[in-house]
Amino acid sequence: MASVEVISPWLPHESLRQTDRVRELFLMQPHTDLTGIRPIVARSWYRSRAAGVDAVADRGFFDEGRVDEYTIHAAGPHLQKLDEVAADLGGYVSLTAPNGVLIKANFLRDDGFPAGYSLLEESCGSNGEGLALEEGRGVWLAPEEHFREDMRGNWCFASLVRDPFHNRIRAVIGLTLPGNRVSTLEPSSTLLMLEGVASRIERDIEVRTSSRERALLNEYLRVSRRRGNRAVIAFDGKNSLLNASATATLEDSDFSIISGYAKAVMSSGRELNCEVSLQGSGLSTLEVSPVTLSAANVGAIVVVRPHSPVTERISELISVPDKPESSLPDTADRLMKHLDGTSMGFKRTLNLAGKALEQERSVVVIGELGSGKRRLAGAIAALRGEHMVVDARGGALRNPQLRDVIHRVSTEMPSTLIVEHADELSQNEAAELARNLRGNAITKLAFTITRPTDATLLLSEAFDVLEIAVEPLRNRREDIPPLANAIAEEMGDRRLSRRLITTLTHADWPRNIDQLRAVVSNAVERADGAEVTVDDLPQGFNRVLTKGRLSRLEDAELSELRTALQESGGNRSLAAETLQIGRSTLYRRMDYFRSRGFDL
Repeated sequence: MASVEVISPWLPHESLRQTDRVRELFLMQPHTDLTGIRPIVARSWYRSRAAGVDAVADRGFFDEGRVDEYTIHAAGPHLQKLDEVAADLGGYVSLTAPNGVLIKANFLRDDGFPAGYSLLEESCGSNGEGLALEEGRGVWLAPEEHFREDMRGNWCFASLVRDPFHNRIRAVIGLTLPGNRVSTLEPSSTLLMLEGVASRIERDIEVRTSSRERALLNEYLRVSRRRGNRAVIAFDGKNSLLNASATATLEDSDFSIISGYAKAVMSSGRELNCEVSLQGSGLSTLEVSPVTLSAANVGAIVVVRPHSPVTERISELISVPDKPESSLPDTADRLMKHLDGTSMGFKRTLNLAGKALEQERSVVVIGELGSGKRRLAGAIAALRGEHMVVDARGGALRNPQLRDVIHRVSTEMPSTLIVEHADELSQNEAAELARNLRGNAITKLAFTITRPTDATLLLSEAFDVLEIAVEPLRNRREDIPPLANAIAEEMGDRRLSRRLITTLTHADWPRNIDQLRAVVSNAVERADGAEVTVDDLPQGFNRVLTKGRLSRLEDAELSELRTALQESGGNRSLAAETLQIGRSTLYRRMDYFRSRGFDL
């Protein structure tokens, strides 16, 4: 950094005064001759004026920007040292995303500009970072060469940090020095020093890239080249890589959702294609593929394929044949007052619920424990009018309770009878319900199950029910943020931090909404301030993050275990015999899966 010390001035004082005069004329007369102004500066002034930049006031444009983890880790030590030297001269060092947005790194001092401040020329006129991005190379600006008045007082230097494996820009590093403290310097030498820092960062990025990271990077580059302009993101569990299309089209909340699906694929090792509704690209298909990084590690490559046009696809999903076009959307709007979600799975469920209401059908709501079946059945029933709720869990509808329910329905004639845990009904109980209620034209049936049984199939046939599936949270991660926020709002005026929402979105939630509600409620109660943060999460939640996912072998074992227990009616001896294992082994494996948060 010795080159920043006092050296011969870059321009004589007369040339500086000439720059001032030319700028004043240029602002008043668009066709002013800029001869004598450095060509790079003249181009920047023309672009700034064409973009409508105010030469006097700071309009403060903001945007979202990201610098990937590889670059942050590699740049930290170098920029921290440079910032210490800049501090002695009254200046500062900055880090800017490839889209020109200022990033706040914890290893740099605060430069006075807020995070997200846009340094693009079209936002704030001539400046080092914006000019470097426009020109595609390292640049410098003297104090008098800035377009905007409040920036005229600083020397500005900027250099691009490029990907060592191809020509993509990873970040821009900036150096700002006050003109009143550093009145004379050799700007070319200072820029050369800054570009040397950028080169060392690029070398460190390459060195820091381990064999696992290189394997991920190679696959990421291969997919990016093959997929053209599609957004591509690569994950290895600790770092992420994203191409320019991903940076330009996706929002921060989208990355949380996408990384949640990627982590699920990294755990299972199986490909996944799913429809999601993203803020940045709208209705899209995620194509998530596993990438083998080493014998024990799997990464994931995600390709985001937007549907086009989005509105037509959504319209198709919520259309009903032989009905007025506005009828189902109106019904869906009414249902939305009782439910929270934005995912395509949620919209499909909402679509079927709307059909059931429009066609006055009985329904069976099927899904995993805690997935929101009861709330959906309740929303449908609430829109129909008066309703009764009974719970068949644990044989609660054995006679005479069942006869009492049938009598009440026959006398009170509710619009809907909700039977929770109907898969625990016996065939005789289901047959008695069907026999006594089939002739009731007023009361519709809505029953919830986790799996079909002979009893529920009998009810489905007797009442011509419409089956509505509720997907688990891990398959509709877009619904986690609105659900979590709704739970927090129910407990008062509390706000969940962005990092907390991201953490919740990454979890698999084996007990679905019930588990999410318990965790969020606990965190809200533990929080002191208006914002609930990750630090407020209960300690037991770490098990959800670290132990919720299963390997492919464990997933298959859990499925076989559940099937054996269901077929044996919960008889563990018969289940052990079916699986050809000892009872002690069965108990041990059941305890293991329960400790991982899975219900059997």
